[in-house]
Amino acid sequence: MSITNPSKIEIAFTLLASRLSRRVLYHGFVGKMGLKGDEKVLDFGAGWGDNSYYIARQLGSAGRVTLLDISAAWQAVARKRLRKFGNVDFVNSDIFSSGLPDESFDIIVVSYVIHDIDPSKRQAVVQELARKLKRGGSIWLREPTRKLHGMPTKEIKDLMNTANLQELSPTAGRIQYSARFHKR
Repeated sequence: MSITNPSKIEIAFTLLASRLSRRVLYHGFVGKMGLKGDEKVLDFGAGWGDNSYYIARQLGSAGRVTLLDISAAWQAVARKRLRKFGNVDFVNSDIFSSGLPDESFDIIVVSYVIHDIDPSKRQAVVQELARKLKRGGSIWLREPTRKLHGMPTKEIKDLMNTANLQELSPTAGRIQYSARFHKR
């Protein structure tokens, strides 16, 4: 599947698979965040917007969720899916060119993204995400840990620790690692 330029078939297949699993995969993940409703949230690598859909619902009009993605095609899908929400912003860019101010987000969501970033650029991306996070804010992360498509849990933890992010509430499974990281 193409990350930045998916075909119509890839989009249709992804949305079908998402429809079958979103309640379990996304609703539960967002539910654990304990959103109060007034947070500013960045959905990094937001794709078609499943996490953002549940975030926007929980935030109401007092909070904002910003969907950041490098793919114009996925941003178009997300715009269509989230058009009923007035608390959603879209940024079609990489994190470095996004123009998002430092220390502007209470929560950053990173769901199945870092493993797709070139390994030589991962640390710089995580450092930039940490800069966008307010002091005391949290990064909610999940990544696949399979050898063929994923990355080792130790590498994820090392990336976060180097960015001065402290791991809280980790869950390591056979195929996925999930954790909340706190900005010190």
